[in-house]
Amino acid sequence: MPAVDRAILRMAVCEMMVLTDAPVAVIIDEAIELAKKYSTDKSGKFINGVLDNIARHNNLVK
Repeated sequence: MPAVDRAILRMAVCEMMVLTDAPVAVIIDEAIELAKKYSTDKSGKFINGVLDNIARHNNLVK
């Protein structure tokens, strides 16, 4: 896993779990855009899958 992906995941999970200012969908979308811009071609889909799974398992998605 690229270091950029790890950093994006850490930031997004922190925003979802601790800094609950923004809606989860917005946090995930922003993380995907960062991954597409600064990481590999496959990173957007990977980030989406991981964050969606975390959001569903922690009942953050309505």
